[in-house]
Amino acid sequence: MELTVPERRRSRQGMRQWTPSLVSENKRFDEFASKVISVSHTEAEDYDQSDLPQPNSEIRNNPPPGGRDSTLQLLQDPGSRRETKSGLWKPWLWEIVNCCLLLISLFAILATLYPHDGQPLPQWPLSITINALLSIYTVVMKANMLLILASGIGQLQWSWFLHPRPLKDLVRYREAAEGPIGSISWLYRHHIRQPLTALAALIMIAAVGVDPFIHQLVQPVDCKQPDTTSLPSIPRTNYLSYDTGSFPSDLLGSIASGYYTPRNLSDFTCSTGNCTFSTEYSSLAYCSVCEDASDTVQIEEHCMILQDGKVKPGSCYQSDLAKGASLTTWNITTTLTAASERLSLNYYYNIDTKSLNVTTPKQNIFGIGKIARRLDTSDGGNTISFISLGNDMGIILAKTDSSFSPYDPSSNSHGIRMGCDDAATNNTWWCRLYGASTCSLQPCVRSYVANVEDGRLTETLVSQSEANMTWGYGESTSTSGLISLQNFLSLVDTQCINDAERQNLTAAGYTISNDTRWLPYNLTFNPRIDSPANATFPESLLAHRCLYTLDAPFNSDIWTFMLDQFMIGIVQSEYPEGILQPSYIGPTQLLSMFDLYHVNETTINNAMGKLADAMTLWIRAHGHPSHSERAVGEEFRSAICVKVNWDWVALPATLTGLTLAFFFLMVISTNRQQLPIWKGSPLTLLFHGPGGMDWVNPNLVAASPRPLVETALMTDRGMREFADRVTVRVTNEEDESLCFRQVEPRPTRKRTPSGIGLMNLGKKEAGNDDLEYSDI
Repeated sequence: MELTVPERRRSRQGMRQWTPSLVSENKRFDEFASKVISVSHTEAEDYDQSDLPQPNSEIRNNPPPGGRDSTLQLLQDPGSRRETKSGLWKPWLWEIVNCCLLLISLFAILATLYPHDGQPLPQWPLSITINALLSIYTVVMKANMLLILASGIGQLQWSWFLHPRPLKDLVRYREAAEGPIGSISWLYRHHIRQPLTALAALIMIAAVGVDPFIHQLVQPVDCKQPDTTSLPSIPRTNYLSYDTGSFPSDLLGSIASGYYTPRNLSDFTCSTGNCTFSTEYSSLAYCSVCEDASDTVQIEEHCMILQDGKVKPGSCYQSDLAKGASLTTWNITTTLTAASERLSLNYYYNIDTKSLNVTTPKQNIFGIGKIARRLDTSDGGNTISFISLGNDMGIILAKTDSSFSPYDPSSNSHGIRMGCDDAATNNTWWCRLYGASTCSLQPCVRSYVANVEDGRLTETLVSQSEANMTWGYGESTSTSGLISLQNFLSLVDTQCINDAERQNLTAAGYTISNDTRWLPYNLTFNPRIDSPANATFPESLLAHRCLYTLDAPFNSDIWTFMLDQFMIGIVQSEYPEGILQPSYIGPTQLLSMFDLYHVNETTINNAMGKLADAMTLWIRAHGHPSHSERAVGEEFRSAICVKVNWDWVALPATLTGLTLAFFFLMVISTNRQQLPIWKGSPLTLLFHGPGGMDWVNPNLVAASPRPLVETALMTDRGMREFADRVTVRVTNEEDESLCFRQVEPRPTRKRTPSGIGLMNLGKKEAGNDDLEYSDI
């Protein structure tokens, strides 16, 4: 029997007064509700329907007007509540769309960043930045991720309630689906008792870190970008021309300054101050090579001693002398025998036996001599049988009286020198107190790469031809007609020549080995004559920059006019009157190399290397104009570039993968348990809750304005469509408490030919406040 409005008011007042009859009636509903919550879905279907509060007989016997038979059947027939077979994935259409958008947002992040990694910041319309796009992608990613998780958590709650659970777990599931705080609460309460829900909660919590991780992906850095407005260049040459008798006056100054203070190449162009010359380029140069020849040194010792008032030959070692005897003369000759010519340095020290004064105030202790170097040119029908290649250098640290009573300049004392008590170091120049070396300073070809950064050039030597390598010799008639003969020294780079030139060289009798890059070549043409780019062999060798040559007289004149004065000489020691420690005199460059007896093979190599570098810089800047095409590099301008820290994409990518895996496993689990697809809909509790459907008054259910797509209330869509026809409100009349109840639908406006009128979908007229209610 349906209660009238006044009766319902009195009923609620009686409930507040705990009327026993009403309490017992409601207790019946509570007991059933407890059973529904506490048992599985299958068990609920088998529950005795007589225990359910039945819809009143008036509804059953008086179907609502307006064609509402389907509504009454929907409320009365439990079988109509079963889910229709709509396929495994169809109920999850929107979630699948969310999954696609989630993947698209992740790939959009990668596709945006990858092409701009290491590139300048893009200049997009409306000043849109990469970070702005990433923020949009992140919003889309998180929104779709959270929608998938919320839907999945909502669906998993029905699986959770297949077993007896506290009713409050409905609230916990709702809060877990709403955000990370609810997820933390759920994990704290239930841990991993429901693994899929726990996984979703963890993803929900970790998703908080997606924004900072995305922001860490992009880092602006200073970078350099190619600038094609100009081409940087660096000097190099294939040919050094030289006229005999006109030795360049500036060469000595260049070598002297480079010997003391090594200089970098300054004649380069790079307008932006940032350039690279990554392609290897080669140039005619000078190289040095030194070899330690101490093992070939011969020592001749002739000493005089004073004993019993007489001067006679004796041992040079004080320890070998008889008591009362003393040394008066040291005559020691140190001879370098490894070179083609013997070089000797004599140390002579004499004391007047009567006055005990030193009669030889200066003693030779260190020197550099020259050893002639010639090239045999008698083979091949040349006009001359040999040419001078200048000189090699013999460097000698002479054995002196200090060898018998070593003096350590670092400690200003006599005895064993510091560091020489170890047998492993006793054979060094410092410990042995003598040594010798041979050095060669000859033309070569050097290959470089270079880099200019902030206007400073750094040139790196990649390779070079051997300094002692014998170059090819060639002769040619003069172009001026005043000189009948010119001779040249030449090398060919076999890695540079083409196949035709290789065949011509082989046909000319040259043996080209894959293991040897540099080939001595006997020049047969005059390199002073310009060679066009399409020149034929052998001029093509020079036109293609594969031939390196210089006028042979330069190699000998550089000794005659420069190196003889600059490097050849002697360092002497002397004992000023009244001073027991010696001082050293000689050319400044030799004193620098001698370095208070600290000279050794390493310091000699360094000194010769600085000479070669200084000469190379001068040659590269003074090559023949027709054969000194500059090396070209790439110029860069400063810019702000995008640096992508790819490690930071790990969290968004991982969460995306986990979200998709969660969704897939959740759908499979729901299908296996044969649960209806209710998701997190609140309509589930209204239509399938403890009170069932008895609160719905079919007389107040509006007719459907369109054909129903889904009529089963066991689906989320079916519940939505039916709920669209039910009107409810929260009421608070007179002394009643707030109550959520079904009411008669409000009239809707319908457009008619005469204008807009009202269409009454219920029994009461529009605007009548005395609506019919049905309690929920």
